[in-house]
Amino acid sequence: MLPLVFFLLLSSFSFGAQIFSQSLERLPDGTFKGEGNVEAYYKNYYIKADLITYDPEKKMVYAKGKVYIRSIDGLFEVKGEEVLLDLERDVGYFLEAEGSFKRFNFTAKRVDKEGENYTVQEGSITTCPSDRREMEVCFSRANISDKYAVSYNNTLRFFNIPIAYLPFTVFPVGERRSGLLPPMIGSNTYNTFIYQQPLYWAISPDKDATLTFDIRDKQAKGISLEYRQSLKKELDIFGFISLYKEPKPPGKWWEGRDLNTLRENRYRLKLNLDLDNLKAGVDLISDPYFMQDVYFTTKERTVPYLSSYLSYRKESDLYLFTFDVRRFYDTTSPNNKKTLQRIPEIGFYLREISLLDFLYFNLTTAYTNFYRQEGLRAHRMVFFPEISIPKRLLGFNLLSTITFENLLYIDPKGGDFKNPSTYSSVRYVERAPYPFSFNLGNFKTNNLAEVSYSYRPKSHQNPRFDPLDQLNKESLLSYRLRSLGYYRERLLYNLFLEGGYNYLGTFNYLGEEIKESFIPIRSLLQVYPFEGLSLSSDSIYDVVKGRLLRSVGSFGFSSQWGSLNVGRTFEKSYQGKKLNDQYSLAFSIQHRSAKLSFSLVRDSITNKDLQRQINLDYGGACWSLGLMFRDIYDGTRQKYIKEVFLAFNLFDLQRLTVPLKR
Repeated sequence: MLPLVFFLLLSSFSFGAQIFSQSLERLPDGTFKGEGNVEAYYKNYYIKADLITYDPEKKMVYAKGKVYIRSIDGLFEVKGEEVLLDLERDVGYFLEAEGSFKRFNFTAKRVDKEGENYTVQEGSITTCPSDRREMEVCFSRANISDKYAVSYNNTLRFFNIPIAYLPFTVFPVGERRSGLLPPMIGSNTYNTFIYQQPLYWAISPDKDATLTFDIRDKQAKGISLEYRQSLKKELDIFGFISLYKEPKPPGKWWEGRDLNTLRENRYRLKLNLDLDNLKAGVDLISDPYFMQDVYFTTKERTVPYLSSYLSYRKESDLYLFTFDVRRFYDTTSPNNKKTLQRIPEIGFYLREISLLDFLYFNLTTAYTNFYRQEGLRAHRMVFFPEISIPKRLLGFNLLSTITFENLLYIDPKGGDFKNPSTYSSVRYVERAPYPFSFNLGNFKTNNLAEVSYSYRPKSHQNPRFDPLDQLNKESLLSYRLRSLGYYRERLLYNLFLEGGYNYLGTFNYLGEEIKESFIPIRSLLQVYPFEGLSLSSDSIYDVVKGRLLRSVGSFGFSSQWGSLNVGRTFEKSYQGKKLNDQYSLAFSIQHRSAKLSFSLVRDSITNKDLQRQINLDYGGACWSLGLMFRDIYDGTRQKYIKEVFLAFNLFDLQRLTVPLKR
């Protein structure tokens, strides 16, 4: 006799459950009993087992034999030998269980459930996939909630080998929870032991913070706090403070430095605020060597200056108003007294308006207080009205502009200038832009060529702070070309050329007056012949003597197996003195979860490798390990600083997300 398949829709009897089984009977006490591939549905749960009993009055479900339970949302899934669930109170237990909750996979002799909280006895927990449990924590008991997993009497096992004992551990559950982030451990020439431990705090959906402890056995020890908050669509508030205690007297790392800059209490304070039209920022450090001593990334160590600012913009179709206060801190020198500050700078720009059908007018005005303790400083006022006349001649569009340049300097100091000093000039520019395109099959180009002539009748010996002060005699014919090439909508190249001829027979190059008429040609070229392959060049070529004055070039290739980048930076004065000549090489090789990276920067003038770095990285099923070896040449001490760092990530809990965008 074929097995009879019964279906009972208990919801029609207000029981709220569905049961499918090969055999189903109702016992004298009102309990339903199903056997043989039993499947049951109740509210948010799906249950499958060899045997299921259901008490509709008490809302109790008991399952035994190859039990499988899954929540409808997929966040909870478990297999076991025996299960008892009180569906009304959402409590119960599981025996010999193996399953997952959110990101965690677990095994246990017993799991007790109470709502969204679980107590796990004698089990293991991991974020590795269930079929690749390369790293796991075995424990005597664990409490799992919708926010954290806390386990006790833990043994950390790596490929089933016990490597550490932990009295208790805390793991954040979900994508954005407070908890420990992966640490960094290392050493360098001046420290035998360096340990950095970040702690992430998810304050609310629109704000979070990271607290980092930085411990070094010889150099300064410190703590850093980073705060982020979103007010509107983007990250609008960013705050950062670092406090370090420098030992006294300092060690070998202070050799060759100005002792007057030594501070026992060292700090960096950084704050950025973005409120659309109003922007503000503060970036202060205690001493010029703070960045070099505290940070380990090249990007942060080589910051040339820090900037504190307050900026406000108000614009409409008719005008643009700006207010800026900017203070710069030179991180390349122990003396910041010669750094030029703008405190404040106020500008008003009247957008182009039509006076007549053929005549247009715009106006630029500005006030700036250029200040520094040592060197030239003054209050400057700018008044630049400009007239534009567009016209068409012989099929070409022409644009004539006449700018009346007026500069007033009040209370100039640090130079031989009278107070006040007024300078007026006029500048005439004629432009002839010519756009054109070229198509050949799937290949096409978009181009813009422009020839212009600029004229200023005489030079003025006025104070010089920025390009607006360059009131030099001018009679210059110049040209520009911008070209973009595409193949089937994919960018193939990007080209920019500019140069000119100076009828005065002189031009300025790197602050030096050159008695030549032909201005060197500058070219920028980026080529993308194939996917993953790029070539770029930024060069200045002297057409008179037929030589390169500057070249910044690079070759890059990337694929799924790795990447390769080769570059060279070369520059010399117009007289032929070599100013800079550096080579860079970086490549990486990746195979499955392993990656090897190498980078090198070499200076051919000093015949020194400025930086050598090797990285070894490996990512497992739920862990990763990174090892870095680096040598950095310190020109002040004429020696290499050696660094070794180990960065590791356990259970892939490194995810640091900025506040949610509103």
